[in-house]
Amino acid sequence: MLRKLFGKHYTAADFWNWFSKHSDDYFQLEEDRLESLFQKLNRQISKINEDLSFEFSAELVEGKREFIISADGILSAFQDVINLVEQAPPLDGFKIIAFRQKGDIQDLPSIEFEDITLAPDHVFFTYRKNGDTLDIVLYIQGYDADSEDWIPASFILLDLIVGEYDVATKLGSIDFLPYAEGPNLKSIVELPAVVDREINGISK
Repeated sequence: MLRKLFGKHYTAADFWNWFSKHSDDYFQLEEDRLESLFQKLNRQISKINEDLSFEFSAELVEGKREFIISADGILSAFQDVINLVEQAPPLDGFKIIAFRQKGDIQDLPSIEFEDITLAPDHVFFTYRKNGDTLDIVLYIQGYDADSEDWIPASFILLDLIVGEYDVATKLGSIDFLPYAEGPNLKSIVELPAVVDREINGISK
């Protein structure tokens, strides 16, 4: 009676059962079906947590399609990401990854977001250690505070540089300002080394 009244709780197992049945579609990712496929997947993953999102690698990596499950940097959704990935069954053709991973610091792409193009060499930062996190200020060439697109574009870049998990857990406050020359500015590509030194206690 209670189950009929309140409905069955949607679990990670339910999600993976659904995905397994449709996995061939998401392995192939036919271009003319992308919008429909992503809408269907978004409806399913939102039943776990509305803050969850996902990405697939455009190309196969060692014969597998990377399926990245993300919390979009929202710390309260991190445990649901972890639980979902930990409960993933073996899936032929897929590598399931928790959180957006940092990329190759020597080969970072520019971020295209709405009308914004954000190149890594146009972003600088200063920092202050605050307990077990770093408070940072980003100084961005071309930054316009009247455009809301700069902030999500900057967070996508930060995810690429230090990884989504570390952005949420090792960076504290993040402020944004237009670029202006200053003696203490560091290139954004130096941020991983600063996090390692100041937070992780690793010197390279």
